[in-house]
Amino acid sequence: MADRKLASAADEPFPSGRGGCRDLPSRCPNQRKESAINIVISGAAGFVGVNLLPRLDTHADIAARYRRVILVDPLQYGVQKIPPTILSDPRYWFVQGSINDPAVTEEVIGAGDLVIHLAAEVNSFTAPQASSSDDPPGYLQRLADKGIGRLLFLSSADVYGVNDSPDLQESDPIRPTTVYAAAKAAFEAYLSAFHAMRGLPFVAFRPVTIYGPNQYPGWLVPRVITQAITGEQISITGNGSVRRDWIFVSDVCDLLIKAALHAGDGIHGEVFNVGTGHELDVLSLTRRVVDAVGRGESLITFVPERAGDIPRQVTRGARARAAFGWEPLVPLRDGLAQTVAWYQDYHTPQPR
Repeated sequence: MADRKLASAADEPFPSGRGGCRDLPSRCPNQRKESAINIVISGAAGFVGVNLLPRLDTHADIAARYRRVILVDPLQYGVQKIPPTILSDPRYWFVQGSINDPAVTEEVIGAGDLVIHLAAEVNSFTAPQASSSDDPPGYLQRLADKGIGRLLFLSSADVYGVNDSPDLQESDPIRPTTVYAAAKAAFEAYLSAFHAMRGLPFVAFRPVTIYGPNQYPGWLVPRVITQAITGEQISITGNGSVRRDWIFVSDVCDLLIKAALHAGDGIHGEVFNVGTGHELDVLSLTRRVVDAVGRGESLITFVPERAGDIPRQVTRGARARAAFGWEPLVPLRDGLAQTVAWYQDYHTPQPR
């Protein structure tokens, strides 16, 4: 197991004047009130995590309900992407390690806590996930034993596999075509089992293709943007006719916050699709990016289709809209403009 490290505003593991406990302050018996609950975010240094944190930081209702935000990430690339302003804030605590490690789970999670599970195996166009080394049953057993308040799991619409639906529904068949999608579907199945057996309070979300700032360029949108910026050839699989529903990362983050604050347990055990209901093919999206960067379409090249690619994926996510009073607010035009501008400023993003 990798060494676990705690980060705060000072070199010591917690601010001075809090006694001699060397654990996280929220877990020290004489320092945590019985009513105090925390947010624990796994995969906090990843793409969605680093976009979620600034939104949590400025949300008054989150600050009022949750005492502390504990950030867990193994930093397997050796890169810390969580903003220094977050790491230096005493309300936030960083633990370097895997949430699947029993010792980490024991250290950071307590009764009533909200767990936002963003952790996932590495998966990208250039390095698709080939295996899964996690232990979902053991992990979920520990969460149930702890008596957490709610688990939010970020799954993927990829679990539906090949389909031609103009609006994917949660009741549609689960037919994963990649190891990444199969791992997400398996985790959902374990969640369902532990909800039935132990009453584990979970909510799962199946978003379509998420894009935005600070995403590892192995994914399509940041790959196309960074290659266009540097003038490299942009490879598109097949003829570029694959159609996707593209959702901006801030819209997904806003939904997670609404789910975190949702009152009552009526949403527990439920799965929600997350999308805009609009679709655009990969070639058209690539042309938009190339034009925005000021390059010519001569950069675009075509390579053979990949096994397991899904020709179409789109959903309006009507159940999520109804349950949480949520709607995606960022149209693709604006989201792409923001993302291109970010990569033009920081066109060598760190891996994740």
